[in-house]
Amino acid sequence: MNQIRNSFFSLISIFLNVAFGFVYNKIVSVYFGPIGLSLLTHYQNLVAFFMHIPQEGIHKAFINQLTQEEDSKKYTGKIIVHTVVWNVIIFLMQWVCLLVYMYWAESPLEELFVDWKASLLIGVSFFLFVLNLLASSWMVARHKLKRYAVYTFLLGITSVIGMFCCVYFNVSHSLYWIILAVTLSNFPVFIYMCLTVYRKFHYSWNDVKDLFDGKDYFMPLIIMGAVSLISGKLLDYIVREIAFDLIGPYETGLWQSAVKISQAFVFLCGAFLSTIFYPYASECIKDKSALHNYVKKFMLLYAPVTLIGVAAMFILKGLLFQILFSEEFIQADKYFLLILIGDWLRCLSWVGGYLLMASSDTRRFILFEIISGVVFILVFILGTDYFSWEVMAVANLIRYIVYSILMLFYYKRVWMLKESR
Repeated sequence: MNQIRNSFFSLISIFLNVAFGFVYNKIVSVYFGPIGLSLLTHYQNLVAFFMHIPQEGIHKAFINQLTQEEDSKKYTGKIIVHTVVWNVIIFLMQWVCLLVYMYWAESPLEELFVDWKASLLIGVSFFLFVLNLLASSWMVARHKLKRYAVYTFLLGITSVIGMFCCVYFNVSHSLYWIILAVTLSNFPVFIYMCLTVYRKFHYSWNDVKDLFDGKDYFMPLIIMGAVSLISGKLLDYIVREIAFDLIGPYETGLWQSAVKISQAFVFLCGAFLSTIFYPYASECIKDKSALHNYVKKFMLLYAPVTLIGVAAMFILKGLLFQILFSEEFIQADKYFLLILIGDWLRCLSWVGGYLLMASSDTRRFILFEIISGVVFILVFILGTDYFSWEVMAVANLIRYIVYSILMLFYYKRVWMLKESR
């Protein structure tokens, strides 16, 4: 009963995230067309790049510690301090690399980093994302998903208000400020998080000095997050930089609209796995029989429901493009089928990926990520001569076919009980 109630509030928060995401896309699509959407999406990919190691590495370790170890205000405070410090270290490393890249490269987003003030503003907004993610990870670990739904609503509504103000008051360089409004909306939500989460626990300077005492449970997941960042988000970002030159910003915007719809579905699945599957899998990771029974029951529901969702999106594709973007985007349906199939396989394979993280199986995780990343790059490079606009979707599809096969072999070898094989 408790899991059903938590699932309900988890679904509310997930749908709020997706709904507000499409409100952003709709505003930009109507006022700025495919070119504006391509720039907004590329910026969001940059945000996702900065969020990846915190989300898939640091905060997974944070959740593991809260679900598997003692529960006290002092201990939770210590883990929060360690998590914040690791976030600061990783953020600064990424931020320096980004500024160097924007200075030397010819990126479509380089005009956002016009001076040190603009760069500082973007940096602050990125780090607020990270701190809010820490608060939401605590809620997930403690199954406080009703509060998480409130947090999601506040985050979304402040972003929408900021975007509408930019358009309504005709702010100069509106697209620039709309982009910033999405991330700067984290500030009022951060204040809310300080009042409802961070002040609950006890902190001390000794927690900072003890940082490396906890490296054994942080470092494996940080390494896994870094590897998946390189083989995933970094490749996605580079491919989109290439796409601007390969097919132009207008066609990139059309392609991104198809990706956006499919990725909304991927986000629903990923958020559900993070908030429901991962915490419960972490709790029973030391009991192979209990974990196998849980995964089997979960997949019997998860696989057919996700397949129905993919089929429904394909059937309603024309209507979706028109409602979520504008009539101009209907021509993007040529990308849709290959993208949907690849992303459905991604959603299924993530179950195995989360098991790798829950068990801190670093070596196998790194190996699988490297293989899938190499497959993606090879198909993208070699396929450019045989495909035109389809090459990104084809590379993504083949990548997740290979990744799904690897996860099937992994689960059969490690977690499947002998009598179930």
